[in-house]
Amino acid sequence: MRAVAKRRPVQVAWKLFSLAVVNHGKDYNEDAHNKGFRLERAMIAARRAAGNDAVEKLYMAFGEAQHGNREDLADPAVIKRCLKEAGLAEDLYDKALADPSTEKDLLAEHEKAVNDMAAFGVPTINLENSTVGWFGPIIEPVPEGEEALKLFDHLMVACKMPYMYEMKRERRLPGRLGPQHVID
Repeated sequence: MRAVAKRRPVQVAWKLFSLAVVNHGKDYNEDAHNKGFRLERAMIAARRAAGNDAVEKLYMAFGEAQHGNREDLADPAVIKRCLKEAGLAEDLYDKALADPSTEKDLLAEHEKAVNDMAAFGVPTINLENSTVGWFGPIIEPVPEGEEALKLFDHLMVACKMPYMYEMKRERRLPGRLGPQHVID
């Protein structure tokens, strides 16, 4: 999104949504969801310390550690490195967990996302002045340059269509698991 924001009039306001809350009692993996919930509390503390940009930087650092480097975000050394990469104090995570108000604020922010945007998963995109939250896109690999701009422009058109409700495809890649279904 950073690359797109440099070339399109986009401002991202990060809001937190907790899969731990949504999945509690259903498809609930206690270790994974508790880890995610704790990381979200750290993002609440990051916003308090340094605003919206700090949430983005910490989210990206956590994402790169987990998905890019395949590191365990329960490892205190990994968390401290992510905090440092985001320009935050290395003790912010521990302080966030010691402060019960971070849990209260996270739950309130989650509830607001559900009520105001009809959010039901992550990521959810919500355009300014809209009550519709769009789940997705789920993208791998993440496009760059002109390809990212083209995807963004198409998503913005789709998100503004009041009669579009869902679009999904299977996750097969060409030559690996079967045919790819694409509308061109």
